[in-house]
Amino acid sequence: MSPDRNSIPSMRNDSVDVPFPPPPIEASEFLSPITSWEDMFIEMRITGVDFDAFWDESIEEGVAYFFRWVGSPRATVLVVWDDEQPTHIECRTCGDRLLSDDEAQPIIEDVVRLFHEVGFWHDVTHH
Repeated sequence: MSPDRNSIPSMRNDSVDVPFPPPPIEASEFLSPITSWEDMFIEMRITGVDFDAFWDESIEEGVAYFFRWVGSPRATVLVVWDDEQPTHIECRTCGDRLLSDDEAQPIIEDVVRLFHEVGFWHDVTHH
């Protein structure tokens, strides 16, 4: 079932077009930040990933961010980090299916590289 745009909870003035805080890393060839509720809604329709008020609050608090991976397989990527490093990377594809370790490896490598380039070290767990 596709998400209903009107039922997506927004923590920012009930507007789906309000941007998220700036992403912690820049985009790469295949990875790009999801920068607003509108972007997230589109991503939810493509991959079926679950995004709710908890994740909205995590983005606002600066501890999590979502990205779209347009390589193969197409995926939505959740990255959680602390002050020093990414601590969790989760990659899900269509049907909200968790990618296998082999499928996720190129995505994780790109995410870790991008975080490393902006000064984060990495010791990442992923699913």
